Amino acid sequence: MRVEWANFALWLGVLIAAAVLGHYTRWLPVRLFENFYRNGSLVFGGGQVLAPLLFAEFVEFKRYLTAPEFLSGLGLVQAMPGPNFSFASYIGTLAMRREDAGVSGQLLGALVASAGIFLPGTFLIFFLIRFWDQLKQYRVVKASLEGINAVSAGLVWAATFLLYHPLPDTPVNLILVASTFLLLLWNKIPSYVIIGAGLVAGILF
Repeated sequence: MRVEWANFALWLGVLIAAAVLGHYTRWLPVRLFENFYRNGSLVFGGGQVLAPLLFAEFVEFKRYLTAPEFLSGLGLVQAMPGPNFSFASYIGTLAMRREDAGVSGQLLGALVASAGIFLPGTFLIFFLIRFWDQLKQYRVVKASLEGINAVSAGLVWAATFLLYHPLPDTPVNLILVASTFLLLLWNKIPSYVIIGAGLVAGILF
C-alpha cells in the first residue's frame, strides 16, 4: 500500500503555522482561523459533535459571544444547507465585535472562520481517499467501522445533552425540546418551518 503524505503534511503545516502566527501576532482574525482549523480537524461523528467544543471555547472560555447568542445561532443555521460553515461564519462575525472593526472586520471574521472550518477536512479527505480502498480491505479496519459508527451516534447524543445545559431547566423548555424533536422525528415538516415558528414565538412571548 502506497501512502502519499503530501496532503497530510499540508494539513499539519497549516495547523502549526496558524498556531505560531496567532501566538506571536495576537491578531484576532488569525487566531479565529487557527481556532476553527483546529476544531475542524476534530470533527468526528458529524458537525453536531463539534458544537459543544465550540461552546466551551468561544462562550465559556473566550467569551466572544453569550450563551443565548450561541444557541440562537445554532438553531438558526439548522435551516440552512451546510450548517457547520454557516455557524462558523456566525461565530466569526460576532467575535470580531471585540475589535470594533466595523462591517468589514466582521465580514473578515466570517471569512476566516469559514475557511478554518472547511480546510482541514478537505486536506484530510484528499490524503485518505488515495489509499482508502486499499486500507478498508484489511479485516481489522473493516470490522472497526461498525464501532466507529456506534461512537459517532453516541457523540451526537452526548452533544444534545451538553448543549441543553445552558438553557434554563424549566418545564416550558423541556416541553418545547421534546415536542420539536418529535415533530422532526415523526412528521415531514421541514426544519426551517419549525425554526421559523420558534423565532416568531420568541419575538411574541
